[in-house]
Amino acid sequence: MSEEQSDAILSSTSHLQTSTSEILLEPTAPVSAAEEEIIASDVIADGTQVLSHDGYDVQEFDLAVETYSRLGRTVVAADQKLVTAPALLRDLFWSFHKRAPRIDPVVPLSPAHGINRQIMEEIMSTAEWKELRETGTVGDALTSAMATIGASEKAIAALGPKTIERINELQEAAGAAERLFEQAEALEELASRADEEKAATLFKQAEQARALAQQNQEQAEEATTELEQTREERENIVRQAARQGLAEALEQIESTHHAIKAFSGGYNVCFGAGPGGGGGSELTVKEKIALAERIGKSKKLQMIAAMCGRFTRIALQQQKSRVKHPPDEITSITTGNDIGRLLPCEIALLADPQLEDLFFYKFATKQLLQYDLIGHEPEGQGPILAAVDSSDSMRDPLPGPLTSSGSPLCGLTKEVWAKSVLLALLAIARLQKRDFAVIHFSALDDQREPQLTIHRFPQGQGSPAEVIACAEFFYGGGTLFEPWMNEAMKLVDEARFDKADVIIISDGLTSIEPKAQGDWQRRRAERGMRAYGILIGTNEGAEPLGRMTDAMLPLDDLQDEMNALKIVFSV
Repeated sequence: MSEEQSDAILSSTSHLQTSTSEILLEPTAPVSAAEEEIIASDVIADGTQVLSHDGYDVQEFDLAVETYSRLGRTVVAADQKLVTAPALLRDLFWSFHKRAPRIDPVVPLSPAHGINRQIMEEIMSTAEWKELRETGTVGDALTSAMATIGASEKAIAALGPKTIERINELQEAAGAAERLFEQAEALEELASRADEEKAATLFKQAEQARALAQQNQEQAEEATTELEQTREERENIVRQAARQGLAEALEQIESTHHAIKAFSGGYNVCFGAGPGGGGGSELTVKEKIALAERIGKSKKLQMIAAMCGRFTRIALQQQKSRVKHPPDEITSITTGNDIGRLLPCEIALLADPQLEDLFFYKFATKQLLQYDLIGHEPEGQGPILAAVDSSDSMRDPLPGPLTSSGSPLCGLTKEVWAKSVLLALLAIARLQKRDFAVIHFSALDDQREPQLTIHRFPQGQGSPAEVIACAEFFYGGGTLFEPWMNEAMKLVDEARFDKADVIIISDGLTSIEPKAQGDWQRRRAERGMRAYGILIGTNEGAEPLGRMTDAMLPLDDLQDEMNALKIVFSV
């Protein structure tokens, strides 16, 4: 039977479908957007889904596709290649997102989607799938989507063009056979109620539909047989490819976690400073996805985030290990059993064997006389100011071990290293609730006109967008010190507390005017300001920078960075 004949059969039943729908469907009131949000989706019962699921699972996947554009693009691209791909991606997402995923189709699977079951069984049996779930994909749409993309792209590519073509043929033929059998039954039903002349025509069309359905069914059986013959080989190839994709997804997820922590204050939470204790509040799923996509578009932000994680851990650990001044002021005499605070007369009891038992009795009952000591916490700490050179040379690679070709092995720029230090300092400011400000400084080379931009973070707090704006900002001009020094002194004067800490990061300067140096030293003394300078990859300007700082820290090689980091992160 030709395609034109098949279309004619479909057309002959359209009036029946239309009239039936008019009888069964009654007008309903339009549903508002608010009502749509609370109406739960139903399960997908068309034989396409391998995993057991409910309406909530359907909604979560749809929301992830809508929110995370990369997942949406992956679904579209996969659908254009493999007809069963959208259902496969949905099953993969659920396998990571659901708390207890299990292979249990709601209804029997279509022949083509039976291949999806084989793929899911192979993927869910791997150690990489289990490891990914342990990273926290359960209930997390972002990481579940990333894992889904990694597994699906590799698995579908591993099927190969020939297998993909057979699966598409199987789906098309099996679907056509099912529809034609249904049409044949509908035509026969119409014929049984029609007059003799029209019934003959309808019965003939039903016979033609069954014949065409039989042809499609035979094509589907041939494709099924061919796919079954290559099943074992296909499963091995898909499993290996999926494992590679899952391993790559794991690396991407870990990198994304670091990036989100770097730009949202998450590292403070790791060190016990959650909301209200110096850390940022938890981001929503949409905010995490938006942040991940924003960082994913910038190589600079990705490199800063990768460096920032290590720097922030060093910074917070340095703060944690600082020696705190113990209580030392005696306010009264009290009782207790703190050995370090006992009065000499109580300790003397141990010198007399007859009074030794009395000492242990008073110790056990906490009746020993001891000093009551208190310490004094600082009323407030000054701001942290970071002045970062934004000259064009900061784009150059950071000095480090060289490759055989003579290029730096580290591959990081001076700018990326400096911005990573900034984020670590911001973590300290957030932890200590100190005001933090960044001064990006540069100059127009021709006119020596100063270029200054200031980013402020009151008490170390800032939104991810504000932190990213600070990290991305760059002038690319020349180097001019005096303007930013004047601006820094203004910020110190505005500060609520004395003892500001100023960190200067530059890759070289020529000189500093004597007047600017004099004003700087005077304000340092008046406000108890401390200053540290990091000079990257050069000795140019080491003498003037050393005169205006408490410590000038040269960074000639990336391998020597730890000494500079420990000093700077002790602010």
